[in-house]
Amino acid sequence: MNRKWVLLNLALIALAASLGWLLRQHWLEARAHERAIFEQAARKKIVLTPPPVTPPKPVTAAEYIDVASKMLFASDRNPNVIIDPPKPAPPPPPMPALPSYFGQMNFTPPTVLLSDATTAQKSYHTGDKIGPFEIVSFDREKIAFKWNDKTVEKKLEELMPKEAPPQLAQPVAAQAQAARPQAQSLGASGDLGHKTDSQIGDGISGTDYHACVPGDTSPGGTVVGEYKKVTTRGLMGNSCFWERVSK
Repeated sequence: MNRKWVLLNLALIALAASLGWLLRQHWLEARAHERAIFEQAARKKIVLTPPPVTPPKPVTAAEYIDVASKMLFASDRNPNVIIDPPKPAPPPPPMPALPSYFGQMNFTPPTVLLSDATTAQKSYHTGDKIGPFEIVSFDREKIAFKWNDKTVEKKLEELMPKEAPPQLAQPVAAQAQAARPQAQSLGASGDLGHKTDSQIGDGISGTDYHACVPGDTSPGGTVVGEYKKVTTRGLMGNSCFWERVSK
């Protein structure tokens, strides 16, 4: 029994030795074959072609937009241009005072008597200019002016002067000062001081104004009761009216 185990062990050892020898032979052959391949390749001149060179892409400004818009050290470098809003239009200038109306004459062509703060009383026709105003039309009831491409229409009674023109204010004041003693003496004697509205003249605007009656020779500036005489000078000569000075 022990002899059989010994023989079996010897057989297995011999088999393992033969297998080891075979593996070594195959390994040696593989090494020899590998060496032969490398030696053959070394004898050949292998020329390796370089890879194709890709040309660089052209530079475009759009690729660097972030550099301009996000630069931390220059806040004004902003691609979005900020446009200032348009300034509001200035308000239109106020309309100056309209000319004063003193009458009209039915000539050919019709004539109207006007004056303003800088121009003395004189005659005008349709289409003439007085200061910044142009006369468009007029009749017995109203007159129309053109100013800044606008038509302004007024009734004649609205343009009648309520006091002496500026150029006559000082002469009228001087005449009133000179005539005050005479008016006071006449009033004390019962002449002008006791005149009624109907004796002074005809009412032309309620009871605030009265036209002078024919034959009234009292100087301009004369004060009678609640009225003061105002004289003006025009193309047709002197004209006058009585104005209420106290109400």
